[in-house]
Amino acid sequence: MASELLTAAVGLLGAAFGAAGAVWAGSVTARSQRRQTQDQLEAAQRRWNLDSKREIYMLLLRCGSLWQSTTWELFHALRTGAGAEERSGVHQQKVQRWQDFAATSTTTKVFTADIGVQRAADSARDALLTAERVCDDWHFGRGDDEHDRRVDAFRAASRDCETAVAALAAQIEIALSR
Repeated sequence: MASELLTAAVGLLGAAFGAAGAVWAGSVTARSQRRQTQDQLEAAQRRWNLDSKREIYMLLLRCGSLWQSTTWELFHALRTGAGAEERSGVHQQKVQRWQDFAATSTTTKVFTADIGVQRAADSARDALLTAERVCDDWHFGRGDDEHDRRVDAFRAASRDCETAVAALAAQIEIALSR
């Protein structure tokens, strides 16, 4: 009977070690699966963040480009002597483009931490506003009445816009490559 008890005790001890090993292996597997799931979630979050940044940055560039091209349309309408109704329509469209850019620029500042992009967006905005002011002064009959001087002022401001928008695009490229 003692040998049977010893055999039973060794059997129970072996079963206990086996159960403990199974529990330990299960916990290691579960921990590994949790870590893998966490890594996948983090990777998905990084992709989502990058896609969101890319989307807002592309919208910012698009709004800036549309604002600039509408300002050019107003400049062209003023330079060619288009009618007041046509100029007024283009001016209204330009104001809407400015509002779109301003809203997108603010959204960019709120949702991204890329200081280089924020500064470049501010520079682009300032350059675009300078070109816009030249057109607005002409459109509303303010300031210098000499046609050639206004054309030269707008072209200089427009070159500054091109440079500022290109700098914005470069900062966006840098931000997205990180």
